[in-house]
Amino acid sequence: MNIARLFSSIIPAAIVTSGLLLLMHVLILRNMTEPEDGPEFKIPEIVMPEREISTEYDTSKPEKPDEPEEPPPELPEPEFESPNVDTALVVAPKVSTDIKIGGIGGFSSDGEYLPIVKVAPKYPARAAAKGLEGYCTVEYTVTKTGETKDIEVVDCPQSVFASASIKAAQKFKYKPRVIDGEPIEVPGVRNRFTYEMAK
Repeated sequence: MNIARLFSSIIPAAIVTSGLLLLMHVLILRNMTEPEDGPEFKIPEIVMPEREISTEYDTSKPEKPDEPEEPPPELPEPEFESPNVDTALVVAPKVSTDIKIGGIGGFSSDGEYLPIVKVAPKYPARAAAKGLEGYCTVEYTVTKTGETKDIEVVDCPQSVFASASIKAAQKFKYKPRVIDGEPIEVPGVRNRFTYEMAK
């Protein structure tokens, strides 16, 4: 290593370090002066007045108000305008059930199965929104207890009415067919549901 180059780099480094130390010393001496005295403020003394605290309980009963000498006047009955029902037209879907009885065996004068409860199906919202009308025929078996089972769609041009028709047929109730004092099942019973919008 060249000694001359080493001394040439040490001398400038020593000068810079000395200058920084001198600068730091000057800055420290400038900040060590005492702060100037500012105006003095006198804090007022706060004195709480002495009070005697007493607890009072309200045990007095409220006085009964005097009865009015005359009853209040009767208020007139409000008058309401009756709506004109001729101008309002309510349109609602109309669903009809048409039971066609078929199946094994003919009718007899006694013991034949008869419908007791016929539930109208709910008009499908999609069909009502589109203004669709139509019909749907389902076929089922009337059980010994008068309920329906094995419900199938046999004729339904608009498939949107199939589900509502099956759900309605499930709620049908019948008086079961009785032969020789014993109830029997009746297969092949059909019911046609007609879906029409109210005119």
